[in-house]
Amino acid sequence: MFDLWVNEIRPKTLLLAASNCAVGCFLGLYYGEISFYTIVLMLLIILTGVLLQIVSNLANDYGDACKGADGAARVGPIRAVMSGGLSLTQLRKGIGVAILLAVIVGAVAVGMSFFNNINALAWFLFLGAVSIVAALLYTVGMAYGYKGLGDLSVFIFFGILAVVGPQIMLSNASDLGVAVYPDTILLCISVGASSVMVLHVANMRDIDEDFLNGKKTIAVRLGRKMAGFYHAFLFIITVIFSLTACCLSHRAWECAILLVGLIPLFLSAFRAINHVKDPLLVAKELKHTLIGCFCHNVAWIIVICVDFVLYI
Repeated sequence: MFDLWVNEIRPKTLLLAASNCAVGCFLGLYYGEISFYTIVLMLLIILTGVLLQIVSNLANDYGDACKGADGAARVGPIRAVMSGGLSLTQLRKGIGVAILLAVIVGAVAVGMSFFNNINALAWFLFLGAVSIVAALLYTVGMAYGYKGLGDLSVFIFFGILAVVGPQIMLSNASDLGVAVYPDTILLCISVGASSVMVLHVANMRDIDEDFLNGKKTIAVRLGRKMAGFYHAFLFIITVIFSLTACCLSHRAWECAILLVGLIPLFLSAFRAINHVKDPLLVAKELKHTLIGCFCHNVAWIIVICVDFVLYI
């Protein structure tokens, strides 16, 4: 049973969610204050991001299972509900537990960040609630993921909010007020685009099955050839905004660190585009795309740490 739940929460995606939030957290520490208080806050923020990713993963599988979208012809991994290992009732309970934990941890983090700013406190609690609702509605209810809006959702919640949110929270906890810095804005676009790459690889893998099930993802709407161009576009956006953030707000030579960190993502993107017409080969690139995004995030954390040690 434990193995089934581990498979269901998709551990590799949790690593990406954690590293996305970590980028925002390190920016917050870079501009703010490093103390026991802010370190604890950073850990709570990252844990909240991971829990929200779990909610999203479980809700996604629940919605697909209810709609019968994960059929026998599925190219991707077999989910626990599809194999009969977990019932829909068990999955609903799992979603409930994940939401409860996300609410508790997230509320504590928001309270620690904005206990002296009621307006910001209210806004961030609202954004947290919206994040949970968005995770649930991806394939349940209005099921906007079936209407080609999944990419936009990932860009907003796992890019913009995942980077900007933690930076603001840690900056405010350091008595800097609600401040957003230029590199944060540029980086949230870069991280958002790279996160969309992960979803898009999965959608390119499932393009035939999604078409049959009426799931009109961007990949389905574009077709295989144009989906490959779209994937290349996402990678280019990731690189341009990442390097621009480094050049404008840090040191130009540190771009070398980022370029090394971007190599795994470049290789996975190249292979995914090259094999766009073969779902089985595209499927193999999902793991590599996740690793590539993680390496890019780690490269940015290294840049921030190097900049902090050498120049501040």
